[in-house]
Amino acid sequence: MGFEVRVSSRDLAGVHRALKQLGDKGLGKQMSKGLLAAGRPLRREIRTEIPKAMPSGYAPVLSKSLRFRQQVKTGRKDARVTIRVHADGQQERRDLPALNRGRLRHPVYGRRRHPWVNQKVRAGVVDRPIDRLAPEIRRQMNAVVDYVADQITGRG
Repeated sequence: MGFEVRVSSRDLAGVHRALKQLGDKGLGKQMSKGLLAAGRPLRREIRTEIPKAMPSGYAPVLSKSLRFRQQVKTGRKDARVTIRVHADGQQERRDLPALNRGRLRHPVYGRRRHPWVNQKVRAGVVDRPIDRLAPEIRRQMNAVVDYVADQITGRG
C-alpha cells in the first residue's frame, strides 16, 4: 500500500534547472533530505492510529510489523514524496489495504470447520493520518523548495 504527496510550484522548475546548471549537489541533497523529513511524522501518526482501530490483542502485533519506504523524486514541474506502507506477517504480508477498508481476517483457534472469520474494525487506519497530515507535509515541502530557491538566488 502506498500513497504520494505531491508539491507543485512555479519555483520548482526554476530551482531544478538552476541546481543542474550550478552542479551543486549539496543543495540538491539538502532539498532531498528536507523533502524526506517532511514525510517522517506520518510514521508516528499511523502507529498511533492502530490502537484506536484494531482489537487490543492485534494492535501491538500490527504496530511492530509495519514497514515504511520513502522516496523523493523531483521533476521539472513537481516534487513527489512517495511513502509506501506495508506490514510483514510471519509467513506473508498482512493485508493492510483490507485493514484500511475496515476488515480484519483472522483464524479462530480451536475451530476446525471454517477457522477463518472476518471481523469489522474501524476503517481508515492509514487514510485518517494521511488526511490529517497531508496539508502540513505539503507546507513543509513548499518551505524546503522555497529555502533552496532562496539559497540559489542569494536571498538566503
